[in-house]
Order: sequence, then C-alpha cells, then structure tokens
Amino acid sequence: MRKSTLTFTQPARRVYTATKKAVQQCGQFKRIECNDQTFTITARHGMSLFSLGENVTIHVVATSTQETEVRIESASRNFLNFINGGANKKNVQSLEDYIRNEVYKLCSDEEIKLNKQ
Repeated sequence: MRKSTLTFTQPARRVYTATKKAVQQCGQFKRIECNDQTFTITARHGMSLFSLGENVTIHVVATSTQETEVRIESASRNFLNFINGGANKKNVQSLEDYIRNEVYKLCSDEEIKLNKQ
C-alpha cells in the first residue's frame, strides 16, 4: 500500500473538481466512481505482468476555508500480491502530477502569483 497527501491553498470544491477531472482524463484507471457529496473518488487500475491490479481511493478534505488536502491511497486488490513491481508507488506518483497540473490550471494568474510570494 502507498499513501500520499497533497496540500493546496484553494477551496475544497475547486480542488475536488480538478482532481476528478485529472483521474478521469489520465486514462490509467477503470471503474471510476465519484461521490460529489463526500468528495471521494475510487478507481481501479488493471492487471499487469507484475500485479493483479490496484484499488485507488482519493479523499479531498477541506482543512480550512482556503486550504485543502488531497489524500491518495493505492493498494493491491489481492492481499496475496506481495510483489507488485512498484505499481502502487507509480499510481500515487502519477496521480500527484496529474492532480497538481489540474489544480494549477484552475487557478487564475493572480492567485498563482500570490501563492508564490
């Protein structure tokens, strides 16, 4: 299992919208389910030579009115799958990149400048 947390200085709904779009457009996952009430996304990654597939869960959590955490968790679907060729790590790393890019796209230039100062 692999976990990661990203933090953004954006409202939770905006981050959730960007995260949902990133997961749907990255093309790596099947059976994507989004819960717009709880800001949760679940997806499945298919089987490969080294892995029987993984379940990915993403929680978008507002830590304040202008700060949001994205918690990503990737775990093997089969508990007997001890050697998965680093698939969970790859899932989390690629999702981090996709999500960062989508959140960045939703920010206006002024917001980006303010965050860099």
